[in-house]
Amino acid sequence: MTPKEKAQELDSRFYELVADTFDPDWRAKQGALIAVDEIIEIARDAYNEEMLAAVIIYWSKVKQELEKL
Repeated sequence: MTPKEKAQELDSRFYELVADTFDPDWRAKQGALIAVDEIIEIARDAYNEEMLAAVIIYWSKVKQELEKL
């Protein structure tokens, strides 16, 4: 995916949050979850297996904590 395509995809995903609700807390949480998913996806391509496991564990825990909010 090109940087332009990724930017358009993210813009679209965040726009849907704004359009779907007026609840700023919900939008912030959903935006953060999108960001964590992106970080995990990028990590899969960038790290060796040992580092990848640690990164995914950390960010998965962050995601779990976000979902509790």
